[in-house]
Amino acid sequence: MNKNIDVLERSVLQPGKSFIKEGEENIRAYVIQNGEVASFLQKDGEKIPIATYGPGTIIGELGLMVDTTPKLNYEATTTTTVITVTRQDFQKRLARSDKTIRTILDHAIKKLEQYEDKETSSALELSDVDKKAEKVVQAATQAWGSSPTKRQITQQELES
Repeated sequence: MNKNIDVLERSVLQPGKSFIKEGEENIRAYVIQNGEVASFLQKDGEKIPIATYGPGTIIGELGLMVDTTPKLNYEATTTTTVITVTRQDFQKRLARSDKTIRTILDHAIKKLEQYEDKETSSALELSDVDKKAEKVVQAATQAWGSSPTKRQITQQELES
């Protein structure tokens, strides 16, 4: 048996277990073998859902390649089995690869960072739209519930 073979760690995450947190150092990536993981933002104490991920998805891969903190939080939504890849292990494997592969990977990293920024911004915008829609519904309910006749909601009511 070859003693140079690297063995990767396998872990089981219980539902609700957070394993990557926004703004905290992350030096691991996780390959989901089975189960489900959700990503979300925390804004004003509220969870803003971004996406859910299943088997075959890799979470946290950017932390293996660049020294940056995650922009999202990740937690298991079901009992989930993951394989953990550390930055150190990844860097050893990358060092053994061809220069062309490393160049392509550098390019892909830049695209990934741009994509994550765009997805985060979109989720925040949708969250703001949802809050504005709630205000409109509340104003409409108050306006129509307080009078038996139809009346228009004033701009002032919408903004309050």
